[in-house]
Order: sequence, then C-alpha cells, then structure tokens
Amino acid sequence: MPNNADRRRLYLAFFSVYVFWGSSFVAARIGVQQLPPFLFGGVRFIIAGAIMLLISKLYRNRVQPQRHEWRHLIVLACCGFLLSNGLNVWALQFVSSNQAALLNASVPCWIVLLGAFGSRAHRPGPRAMLGVLLGVIGTMLVIGKGAGSSGPLGAQLVMLAGCFAWAVSTIYLRNSGNVLPVLTLIGWQMFLGGVSLLLVGLVIGELSRWQWTVPGTISLAYLIVFASCCAHTAHAWLATRTTPARLGTYGYVNPAIAALLGWLVLDERLGVLQLLGMAVVLGGMLLINWPRVSR
Repeated sequence: MPNNADRRRLYLAFFSVYVFWGSSFVAARIGVQQLPPFLFGGVRFIIAGAIMLLISKLYRNRVQPQRHEWRHLIVLACCGFLLSNGLNVWALQFVSSNQAALLNASVPCWIVLLGAFGSRAHRPGPRAMLGVLLGVIGTMLVIGKGAGSSGPLGAQLVMLAGCFAWAVSTIYLRNSGNVLPVLTLIGWQMFLGGVSLLLVGLVIGELSRWQWTVPGTISLAYLIVFASCCAHTAHAWLATRTTPARLGTYGYVNPAIAALLGWLVLDERLGVLQLLGMAVVLGGMLLINWPRVSR
C-alpha cells in the first residue's frame, strides 16, 4: 500500500496532468493563431527541454544518456512530440480548442488497446473493451458533420493521428525499461522533439511568418512552464507507476476544462453531436476505469 507521501505525489501528478493539459488546448489555439505552428512547437519544447535538463543537472541527476538509451529517446521524441504535437498544433489552426480536446479524449482508448502488448502488458477485460468501443463511437459523433463548431474533416483526422502517436509513445515509455531520472528523460524528449519540429518549420518556410506578439508570447510562456515542464514530467512519472487505464483518466477532465475555457476565453460553442459524443466518450472511459469490487 502506498504511504501518505506517495499518495500525495500521485495526486499532485494527476492534478498537473488534468489541469495544465486541460487548459493547454486554449493556450495552443491562441498560439497557433499568432505564430506558425511548427516553429511555435519547436521553440516551446527546445526551451522547456533545456530547462528540464538544467533542473536535472542542479539536482545532480545523470543527464548524459548511454548509447542504448538514445534509441529510446529518439523514438519517444518522434512519436510523442514530432508526430503527436506537430500534427495537433497544425490541426489547431482549423479546429477549435474544445473540439481538439474532445478528439484528444480518444487517447485513453488507444492507451488501453496498446497497453495489452509489451513486456508490461495489462490486458483489458470485456468491460474495458466495451468502454473502448463506446470511446470510438463517441469520437465518431464528435467529428460528425452536424457538430456546431467542427473543423474540416481532414484536420480532425490529422489530429486523431497525433492522438494515436501519443498513445504509442506512452506505451513505449512504459515498456522501455527506462532507468534515466524522470527530469532527464522528459528533458531530452522535449529537446529532441523541439529540434525536430523546428527543422520542419524551417524547411517549409515558416520563419518568414514568425512575429512576436503579446498573446503569442504569453501562450508560449504558459505552455513552456506548465503544460510542458510540469504536466509532461508528471505524465512521464505516472507512466511507470500506474496502469494504462488509470493513466488515461485525464481524458475525463481535460475535455471539460477545455470546453469551459474555450467558452469563457474564445467564445467557442459545442454542437449537439459534440456534446452527445463527449458524453459517450466519457461514459466509455468511466466503464474502463470504474473501480472493481474485490472479494
């Protein structure tokens, strides 16, 4: 049984993932309206990664990966940052923040399915599979044409591909047998992912579109400190200390926070199909994670 200190750390980690990632959709939506998406993501993660590595060094952690650890870091950076964040921030140019949060609610479904494989496999039972099915149905409702503020279908599918990439990186991290300190691990992931995003932005000519603005700078700073340094560290810590289903519970809270902030800050609205889809998705997630009564 975990002691009180472990339990407090667990609660704090979940709080960081819930709140900071839930609010990150609005911040990122503001950011990509002001700054080109790939450079925006690249600058964010290069700075955040450098901060995390510096903090890790100050704590006298090991910051130099060994040769075999670079392979894991490259895979995690490509799946979790280049593909996942890159596809998401590109799609956010066309998809509202609350819509993006609803689409990202599909991540726990992918985590549960992919979590059935690997060295630390956690095979879902019939109830979990029914929850996954509900999650898929809810996601289809979210991208339905009748939704009031849906973005283009292509952009929504791109965002779903980014969600799948994030689930892959989560399960890969769980099964990789990583021994790097958490701060070092997440620092290198973000830094390598940020460099990749920056290179993509430079290659496609985004540099000419970069202009510092007050909303863009505030958005970038918030995402660096809270959504990157705090939430990603908490997620990496949780990925090796809890089950895939429990880790995926942030899918409950993030859409609600994003929808509320999108309405308050950006005056976004949810259509009938989106609301129905959110209810179905969250119902599926509850079915997956509802505590079982043991004899």
